[in-house]
Amino acid sequence: MLGAALDAGQVKTRRNAEVRTRVAGRNIDLVIHEADTGPLLSVRISVEHKTIMAAHGKARWNRYGDLIAYSNHAHNHRRDCVAGGIVVVNTSAAYANPDGFARGLQRPKFRMDKVVADTVKIFAGMPLRAAIEEPNDQLEAIAVIVVEYDGANPAKLVTDALAPPPHSPIHYANFMRFIRNALQRAISVGRVSSNKSENSASSLALVFLK
Repeated sequence: MLGAALDAGQVKTRRNAEVRTRVAGRNIDLVIHEADTGPLLSVRISVEHKTIMAAHGKARWNRYGDLIAYSNHAHNHRRDCVAGGIVVVNTSAAYANPDGFARGLQRPKFRMDKVVADTVKIFAGMPLRAAIEEPNDQLEAIAVIVVEYDGANPAKLVTDALAPPPHSPIHYANFMRFIRNALQRAISVGRVSSNKSENSASSLALVFLK
C-alpha cells in the first residue's frame, strides 16, 4: 500500500534528509514527507537509526541522548511529526572498535549477556510521547534490534532471550504499531495546517492503517 501511495505521488521518502526548524537543520536517516513542499520538507514521519556495537556502558547513554536531541528537533520542525528511533545492539564480545584510538586497547572481561540485557532495558524504559501536548524530546516509538556481529562475518539476527519479546514496547512489530497509531491520532484530531496537508496526511494515514 505504501508503494501505491508513493507511485501516486501522494507522499515521498527521502534518506539522509535535511530537516529544518526555524533556527537549525539536522540530517535525519529516513523521512516520509508531503509531496509538494518545495525545497523545505514538511515531514510527517521520521526515523533515526543508532548502533551500539561495543563499549556499551558509554555508548548506550550517548545514543540515548542522541535520540532525545533528534526527537526534540523533529517535533520543533513540525509539532505533529511522528518521530521513531531504531537502535541496533551488538552481542558479540569479539567485535573490536575499528577507530584508531581503540586499537590495542585491553578490554576487561565481562558478562556480555548481562551488558546487553542492561542496554536493552534502558531503551525499553524510554518514555514515549502519547499526545502532541507531551514533551518534544520524547519519541512516538522506539525499536531495539539485537544482532551478533564480530566485525568479520555477516551479522546474525538474535531472537533468543536477549532480544525484546513480542509483547515488549520496543519489539519491531510494536514499533510499527506505535508509528501507525501516532499518525492516526494526529490525523483524527485535525492537526494539519491546510487542506493540501490534510489530503496528503490522510492518504498517508490510510496507507498505514490498512
